[in-house]
Amino acid sequence: MKLLKHSAFGIMAAAVAVTGMSVSADAQYFKGKRVNIIINYGAGGNTDIQGRMVMRHMKKYIKGDPRLIFRHVSGAGGVVGANFLGEAGKKNGTMMGVFTIPIMSQVMKAPELRVDLSAFHYVGAIGQQTIGHIRKDAIPGKTIKGYKDLISNESHPIRTGGHGPSSSKDLRTRLLFEAMKIPLKHVTGYKSGGKIRAAILKNELDMTADSLAGYYGRVVSQLIKPGISVPIWHIGTPGPNNTILHSPTVPKGIPSFQEVYEAKFGKGARPDRLVWDSIRTIGMSREMLRILVFRKGTDPKAVAEMRSAWDKTMADKAFRADYARVNGSAFTGKSGAEAQKYIKSIVSVPKDLEKFLLDYADAARG
Repeated sequence: MKLLKHSAFGIMAAAVAVTGMSVSADAQYFKGKRVNIIINYGAGGNTDIQGRMVMRHMKKYIKGDPRLIFRHVSGAGGVVGANFLGEAGKKNGTMMGVFTIPIMSQVMKAPELRVDLSAFHYVGAIGQQTIGHIRKDAIPGKTIKGYKDLISNESHPIRTGGHGPSSSKDLRTRLLFEAMKIPLKHVTGYKSGGKIRAAILKNELDMTADSLAGYYGRVVSQLIKPGISVPIWHIGTPGPNNTILHSPTVPKGIPSFQEVYEAKFGKGARPDRLVWDSIRTIGMSREMLRILVFRKGTDPKAVAEMRSAWDKTMADKAFRADYARVNGSAFTGKSGAEAQKYIKSIVSVPKDLEKFLLDYADAARG
C-alpha cells in the first residue's frame, strides 16, 4: 500500500470528519504522565514484538515525553485485551491499546467480544500478511519440502494450533484446511504465537501461521534455518473478480492460498461460496492487522497528539528501515483517520456469512 501523504491541515480535517472530535493537540498534554500500552497477546508473541518496536520509534514524537509502560492482557484471540480497554480503560489518554485486531469476532458478532471495535478512536494501523509453515516431518514417511507434499495428504491429520475459536488464526487455519480437504487436528487456547512456536519445537504441533513480524523475527531463526519447518503459503490479498492475489510483501516462492488451491483443484476452481468469502474477508483484515487505539470517549487532545506522533513515525526513515529489517518487507500502514474509516468497511458482512462464521466458530467450542 502506498503511504498517503497528508498536510497537517488535511490530517486534522479527516479526523474531524471521521470521528467528530476536536483535534487540537496540546504540546504539554503528556508531560509528566505515564501511558499504559496494552498488548492483547502474551509476552514474546508477534503482537508484542511489533508493538514494542513501533512504540520505541513513536515515543520520540510524543510531545511531553511520557513514560510508556507495557502491560499484557491476553486471551481469547485478543478479545480479552480489547474488552479490557473498551470497558475499563482510562479516558484521560493514559491507556492505549496496541493490538492484533480481533476483527473476526466482530464480523461474526461473537458474544465474547463485548465492545465495538469500530467505536475505538484509531491512532493508526499496520497491514501485514501471515505466512503458514509446517514441520518437515508432519506426515509419517515423507519429508515435506513444499506445498505440493502437503496438498497430496488426505489421510494423516496435521496438528495445528490457535488462540481461540473466533480468532482469525483459528478460523483461517480450519477454513484453509477444509477447503483443501486436508485432515487436521486443531488445538486452541494458546496465549501467543510464541507459545505455539514452542509447541512446534517440542513436536507437539506441526503447523501454524505467523505474521511477517513473527515469521522473520522468530520463525526463520527457530524453525526454517535449522531445517525443522518449511513455509507453505500466505493467505494473500483479495482482488477483483473473486480472486485472492499474491501479496507484494511476500516472496514469490511462498504462494498465495489461491495459487495452492488451484494447483490441486484446477485453474479458476473455488470451494464452497461461504468458505471462500470467509477466507477473502480474513484476507481483507490483513490490511490493518495491528491497530493503535484509545477507548471510546478518550480526551480528543490525547488522540490528536498520538495521531500526530504516528503520522510522523510513518514518515520516519529510521522506523521504515527498522520495520523492513524486523518484518522482512516494506511498511504498509494507515493514518488514524484512514483506519477509522476502513474498520467500518470490513465489520459489515452479509447476514448469511455472519451466521456461517459464528456457527463455524461455535462448532470448535465443544
